[in-house]
Amino acid sequence: MKRIFLAIPVGENEEVAGHLEKLRKALSDEKIKWVKPEKLHLTLHFFGDTEEKDIERVDKLFENYLAGLPAFDLHFAGAGVFPGLRKPRVLWFDIEPSERMDGLAEAVTDVLIEGDFALPDKPFSPHLTIGRIKRINDQSRFRNVLNDFRDRDIASIEVREVHFIESLLTPVGPVYKTMKKYMLRE
Repeated sequence: MKRIFLAIPVGENEEVAGHLEKLRKALSDEKIKWVKPEKLHLTLHFFGDTEEKDIERVDKLFENYLAGLPAFDLHFAGAGVFPGLRKPRVLWFDIEPSERMDGLAEAVTDVLIEGDFALPDKPFSPHLTIGRIKRINDQSRFRNVLNDFRDRDIASIEVREVHFIESLLTPVGPVYKTMKKYMLRE
């Protein structure tokens, strides 16, 4: 059994990391567990604990579905929180709408349906998680900082591959191991 997910790697993109650092400094008094730049990724689907036979089956489906999809650019702009400002838990950079991103999300849904895997409870909402909020000490300051980042242009990345990743939970945080890379069509 492996804990797996499908994601677009962002990695240590200098622009994304720079904005993440600015936000981290602006919110340094708050209790937030920040995502390390080298671990940044956009999760397309989290499978959770999955049997080896199911991993092999879904791998073959992704090979077929993703191979025909075109590569594309993804643009990050603005910051926000889930579920909302009253009790924020996840801090993220937003992703501008894109037909190609929508096509990739549809392909993932098609694989889940064809493979008879559980569909997510909520509709796909593309975002880049940058921090997990433990506690906010100064709500007013937090909102002001978030407002400063709301319409900020963050970065663009080229999406040329999608990774099938195993997440190993350790006492110091998750360790991500790419099991497979699916190349998108140039």
